[in-house]
Amino acid sequence: MTSGKALWNSILSENPLALLFLGLCPAIAVSVRVIDALWMSAGVILVLVLSGLAMALLSGESAGAEAVFAPGGAESATARGSLAAGWMRALLITSFLTASFEAGLLALAPTASAALGIYAPLIAVNCLVRGRGMSGFPHSSPGGSMAAALGRGIGFAGSLVLIALVREALGAGTITLFPVGGFGGTIGIPILVEQPVRALGFAGGGLLCLGYLAGAARLISPHAAASSASGRAAE
Repeated sequence: MTSGKALWNSILSENPLALLFLGLCPAIAVSVRVIDALWMSAGVILVLVLSGLAMALLSGESAGAEAVFAPGGAESATARGSLAAGWMRALLITSFLTASFEAGLLALAPTASAALGIYAPLIAVNCLVRGRGMSGFPHSSPGGSMAAALGRGIGFAGSLVLIALVREALGAGTITLFPVGGFGGTIGIPILVEQPVRALGFAGGGLLCLGYLAGAARLISPHAAASSASGRAAE
């Protein structure tokens, strides 16, 4: 599979939030405002892509690690040891990158760091699961691993920002972005500012938005999967 197809497949048919329901806790917590969702998305994409690149460079061909999970695969002690070593490498790499992102965010944007709070460290855990321990990317080249990681990051970010946009716009009547120059960063929506649907600001409102997003994603994903399968067959 080419890097472009790996990227597209990861965004649509393997969307971490809308289809696989990974990272629900931080997603529901930070999707009350668009700007918080953007910061979380930036951290996830950064950690995923750099972790995917690091694991591809350290592990070489990483497809062998998935043989443990393959039907009929030989669960030898060597294979299990290789898989455990891959997870340990991924844990160290994602933890270091997440800590670096947290430190940079605290230094450059303390308000954003405070808004993400305890959910910023969860980036490491979520990226481990989302990336199948990074050693599980079915690509032998760093480019393929980075494309798959970027696709999963973009898929998560797109879903998260979309949920945040709906929740903030309808639930508070505002859209909070980055302040630039004379722009204060907050856009007020007429009528909704005065009569917002405040229930969307609570966790239940986030789950409701996620449910509709998941339904829409499941309508789209079969077509994406069919296109991806036909592309692989053509190869």
